[in-house]
Amino acid sequence: MSGPSLLKKPLPFEPYWYEGIGEIRLPKVGKTERKGFWEIFSGRRSVKELGFCGLEELSRILFYAVKPYSIAQDDYGVGVYRSAAPSAGGRHPIDVLVGLPEEDGRHLYLYQPLSHSLRKLAVSMDLERAFYKDVEQTLSFGESTLLWFSVQYMRTASKYTDCMSLVWRDVGAQLCCLQQAAKYVGMDSCPIGYLAQESFKKMFQTDKLLSGGGMIIGLKE
Repeated sequence: MSGPSLLKKPLPFEPYWYEGIGEIRLPKVGKTERKGFWEIFSGRRSVKELGFCGLEELSRILFYAVKPYSIAQDDYGVGVYRSAAPSAGGRHPIDVLVGLPEEDGRHLYLYQPLSHSLRKLAVSMDLERAFYKDVEQTLSFGESTLLWFSVQYMRTASKYTDCMSLVWRDVGAQLCCLQQAAKYVGMDSCPIGYLAQESFKKMFQTDKLLSGGGMIIGLKE
């Protein structure tokens, strides 16, 4: 894999816009509880058998690990933001998709960091179920919540040559921050190394997105 370098002139790109059919406003995050850094940092473990993660806990995890703290424009005029997870050039190409277990089955939502809400994706149930079945070949979800990384790699490629090493570093950084945030709010988690590329691509039918893998979060059973 070649090393990335900064482009002298940025490439134009159009972000992928997800079709949605509804929205869930996540619970407001109140005052942050003080906990020892080493307690959280050293206490994180990957746990495979996980139970339910409530919306209160999910809201806090996404707020701490994904929601931007500040928004600006870079020298290319492209919107960038700063959050807990570092990202090459502040481009943050990763969209977090959330698979929530509900009474009529598991449904897939897009986390919208600016409004701190979940938008239900207009994906056919057959393709959605095929995706879940594909991923569960590696790790069973149980009643846990699935977080999946949908990567708009052209956000990074528009600024850097040979950008894929940067993209995958971003994925790893985001995963790490989510696991630490989950531990902070009393949840456990487990990364999923499998990418489910074919079933993921069938859901969205676009070359603008790459599957970046994901994780499950919930209470340790």
